Amino acid sequence: MKVRTGCFWAIISIFFVSCYTPHYMYSPPAQNIPVLVKKGDSKLSANYSSDLSGNPFNSGSSGGNKKNSKGFDIQGAVAITNHFAIQANYFNRTERNSGGGNNADSAVISYKRNLTEFGIGYFKSVHRRDKVMFQLFGGVGKGTFSFIDRGKNRNGFLFINNHEADVFKVYIQPAFLFRIRDNFSMSVSSRLSIISYSHIKTDYTETELYDYKLSDLSNGAYGFWEPAFTNTFGFDKLPGLKFEYQLSTALLLSERRIDYRSFNFSLGILLDIPKLFQPAPGN
Repeated sequence: MKVRTGCFWAIISIFFVSCYTPHYMYSPPAQNIPVLVKKGDSKLSANYSSDLSGNPFNSGSSGGNKKNSKGFDIQGAVAITNHFAIQANYFNRTERNSGGGNNADSAVISYKRNLTEFGIGYFKSVHRRDKVMFQLFGGVGKGTFSFIDRGKNRNGFLFINNHEADVFKVYIQPAFLFRIRDNFSMSVSSRLSIISYSHIKTDYTETELYDYKLSDLSNGAYGFWEPAFTNTFGFDKLPGLKFEYQLSTALLLSERRIDYRSFNFSLGILLDIPKLFQPAPGN
């Protein structure tokens, strides 16, 4: 009898787990890791970003498991002295996920995210030829995360639920940069992000908020550790034009649980405006 009872609850648990659709309340942005050596060095970049889930190059509007995360990051930085710099970032995402065609709690969740960040930082050479640089940026951000949940409930009735929250962010971002050549560098960074949610507007019931790990959002901040690897490269004849790709991940540090996306890949173009108007070496 005990064996049968245990099997029954195991089957029930599997059923509910298979029906659960994550409601992602965080998606990591691309990190702004500028290559700064002296006063006047700058960065202006635009990056395509995705977590590479599903097909990141379409809207996921038809067929199969509708799942993707894509968007862009616009970043700027300038060294205002030989050791201090400022930076600004804009993050935008359009995302979608579902639990599949047989999901009992929701069909498709569509997200919109935007966040603007401002920071100040310190950088210093730890190699006599500036081949290794250390930098430390810190700053704040503010934006809005929202999603629409469309589907059928367990009784077969159609529903549309909305959820929107203001987001406030504090971050600190140390990084080591390795300048192999003037037009080729790699970096490893370790970003700590503290996220707070406020002014929440939603159609969900209290029970639904609890089931989807949304009921504690306004009860305190969430911490994320976000290590990243960045590679920046360019051409000798175009010193002010470079390309950049980045791999980063996010790990939740808080005890209170929420659903979040844990990976971001970005690829973009980078400009150092003053260097664009400098003659190429050898000319």
